[in-house]
Amino acid sequence: MRSLLHRGFGLGVDQVLCGTLALLHRRHAGRVSTRDAAEKYFVACEGQTRAEHFALPHRMEGLREEAPNTISWSSPATSAAEFPVNGRARAILYRVRPGAPTVIMLHALMSVSVAGYRLWARRFNSLGWNAVFVHLPFHYSRRPRGHLNGELCFTADLVLTGDTVRQAVVEIRQLLAWLRAQGGNEFGLLGTSYGGWVAALLGSLEPDLQFLALLAPMVNSAHALYEGPTSWTIRRHLARAGLDRTQLERHAHLSSPLRAPPAGDVAQRTVIIGGAFDRIVRLADLEALRERWPGSELITVPQAHFGYGMIPQALEWLGARGLLAHDGR
Repeated sequence: MRSLLHRGFGLGVDQVLCGTLALLHRRHAGRVSTRDAAEKYFVACEGQTRAEHFALPHRMEGLREEAPNTISWSSPATSAAEFPVNGRARAILYRVRPGAPTVIMLHALMSVSVAGYRLWARRFNSLGWNAVFVHLPFHYSRRPRGHLNGELCFTADLVLTGDTVRQAVVEIRQLLAWLRAQGGNEFGLLGTSYGGWVAALLGSLEPDLQFLALLAPMVNSAHALYEGPTSWTIRRHLARAGLDRTQLERHAHLSSPLRAPPAGDVAQRTVIIGGAFDRIVRLADLEALRERWPGSELITVPQAHFGYGMIPQALEWLGARGLLAHDGR
C-alpha cells in the first residue's frame, strides 16, 4: 500500500511539473537554433575532446568577495553578452575551517529554494566538511528579468543549451581550482538532476574527487529532449527547424555522461541514486551509467523525479564507506 501511495503521489507531482515546464516553453517559439547555426556549432564541437571543450580559462577573471560567505567571478559563457546577469558565477560558502574537505552542491533544473540545501550544508558542517552551494547558470542571482529560474538552461536553442552545460562545468572547475589555492585538497560533488548531469561530467575530468553523489542525474539529454515528458513543446520547435536527434548525437562525446568515462578511479567512490517511478530520468539510463562506470553503485528509492529521499540515502552510503571521514586538521 505504501509503495502504491509513493508511486501515485510521485507520478502526480511529476505530471503537474512536467506539464508546467512544457507549457512554459511555448513562449520560446522564437528561441530555436536555425539549422545553419546548429550545423556550425556541431561541426566545431565534433573536432573537440572533452578536455578541450571544458578547458579552464587562464585565470579566474573578476573574482570578488561579495560578503563573508559569498564569492563571484566572471563567467566564460558566450551567452553573457545577451544575458549579462548570467555572466557572473556565484557560490555561497558554508565553512567550518580553512583547509577542511569541501562538498560542492549542484542543484536541480529550475530549483527555486535554497532552504533544503542550507540544511544539508549544515549537516555536512557537523561532519567536519565545508559546503558550497553554487548558483548554476540562469538560476537564482543569475536569472534574467522576466524569466523563471533555469528557464533558459534547456530549450530548443541547442547552441545555448550546449554552451550553458559547458559554462556550468567550466565554472565548477574554476571553483575547484580556487579552493585548491585556498589550501583545500579534498572535494566531493553532490548533484541533483541537471546538477547531477554537470557533476557526472566533472567526474570525467577531475580524478581526485573524494566522492561523487549523483541524484537522478540527467545523463541522457537526447532522451530528455526527444522523448522526455517535459519536452513535447521543445520537440515541436525542433521539428519545425528541421533538427532531429542525429544532430544532438554529434555532441554526445562531449555532453553525455554515458559517453564520458570516469577520470582515474573516481567511479569507485560514486553513488548513483534513481527514483523507482521517475519518468524524466529513466532507471535504464542510470543502469547504463553504472555499467559504463565500473565500481559505481546504483541505489533505487521509492519516488518519482521530484522528491526528498535521495540526499539521506547518499549520506548513508557515503558514511558507510568511510568517504566522509577526514583527518580533522
